[in-house]
Amino acid sequence: MVVTAQTLREKLDYLVRVTGRAEAEIVAEAVEEGLTELYRKQIADAYLAGELDRVQAIAALGEKMVEDLDYARHAATNDDRVVRSLRSEV
Repeated sequence: MVVTAQTLREKLDYLVRVTGRAEAEIVAEAVEEGLTELYRKQIADAYLAGELDRVQAIAALGEKMVEDLDYARHAATNDDRVVRSLRSEV
């Protein structure tokens, strides 16, 4: 099976065909989901940059997502320390 890049029109036509939903309904859902995802990414970036405190981030993203961000930041910080340590030994 060969997968090809689909245009937005092709994707929309496919969704209309297989779901039986109206084009406008699908587009409205796509816009809402896309905006929500962009918002969540921006909030996560702001939290990781120290522009939002943890309480604000939890209010916007939920506790689980903030815990995941904290874990990732901790892992990245530790990885960076290991790399610097190894470089100083060379």
